[in-house]
Amino acid sequence: LLNEGSVLRIGNIKIEALHTPGHTPEHLSFMVTDCAVANSPMGVVTGDFLFVGDVGRPDLLEKAARVAGASESSAKAQFASVQRFRSMPDHLQVWPGHGAGSACGKAMSAVPQSTIGYEKLFNWAFQIPDEAEFVRQVLLGQPDPPRYFGEMKRLNKLGPAILGGLRRPARLPETRLRPLLRDGALVVDLRTAPDFAAGHAPGSINIPLNRAFTGWAGWLLPYDKDFYLIVDESTTATVDAAVRDLALIGLDRIGGFFGSEALAAWKENEGPLATVPQVGVEVLAGPRDGRLVLDVRDDSEWAGGHVPGATHIPLGRLPDRLDEIPRDREIVVHCQGGSRSAIAASLLLAGGFTRLANLTPGYAGWLSAGMPVERSSTP
Repeated sequence: LLNEGSVLRIGNIKIEALHTPGHTPEHLSFMVTDCAVANSPMGVVTGDFLFVGDVGRPDLLEKAARVAGASESSAKAQFASVQRFRSMPDHLQVWPGHGAGSACGKAMSAVPQSTIGYEKLFNWAFQIPDEAEFVRQVLLGQPDPPRYFGEMKRLNKLGPAILGGLRRPARLPETRLRPLLRDGALVVDLRTAPDFAAGHAPGSINIPLNRAFTGWAGWLLPYDKDFYLIVDESTTATVDAAVRDLALIGLDRIGGFFGSEALAAWKENEGPLATVPQVGVEVLAGPRDGRLVLDVRDDSEWAGGHVPGATHIPLGRLPDRLDEIPRDREIVVHCQGGSRSAIAASLLLAGGFTRLANLTPGYAGWLSAGMPVERSSTP
């Protein structure tokens, strides 16, 4: 096992382990020295400890692995790790494990690398010398961790199943789609949100195969049963990309996939495809006539401002909270820009809700139209 001070040598490259706890108790960073030309490090691989403009979140052990009370102690350890890096030379390069869009932090830059000197000047974590204030700030406003984070903790501890390589799932005949949905199987349509809204197999859900795919798949797909895919083309490239992305977060129970011809066959043999109505902010500008506005953004987004009178359920929690939503009212679902709400609309339709629409411009469109907002200090 590697510990503080452990050294690996690969040719002229020296790699020294540094214990930088906080994100996790066992977290290591790695100092890199090019011994062919230098006798001191050129940079440090910081993993999930130090990002460009941010530090790793210390709350996952408690939120994802259910270790009660771990957030505060981890935040204090993160503070100590930051103080250790204060004394390092400014020229050291910083090579983090993640960038903007990762759920492992809350304010990561899209810049792929940095230096210790730059982070000392501009990273918020280096601007707070008081431990108590650092703990408060680092735990404030952290996004909900995807469900798969808990699974990753388990796999990191016990080790993954040996797959023997990635297996391409079988292409299923169109005639299988109806029986699967009738029997309650989970069918995931990977097409774009507009394509899904224009026509989809009733009962399927939509998680578009884009940059956010693995995050939402990790929130919404099960680890303990098979699920099935619908792709937007007959080539295996799309299927292979989905299989690879899902395997990266331990989701490997793909029972098979359908091509888009399954949807054409549905129209021919089963009847019309289901659709998702798309509406603009004008629908909510006047009397709502009993409509329920459902905001599926994160807690911090909701606290920063929301449509007056809206109901708030973050997208990742929606499958477990469907019983809180009345079925006798029309539902207008929205997020910031329309993508998360498209997924939410598919979950609602698959859950038996029939009167709903997606607010396509989202909350950003609501603001652009000059509509009133409410704010709250707590989610």
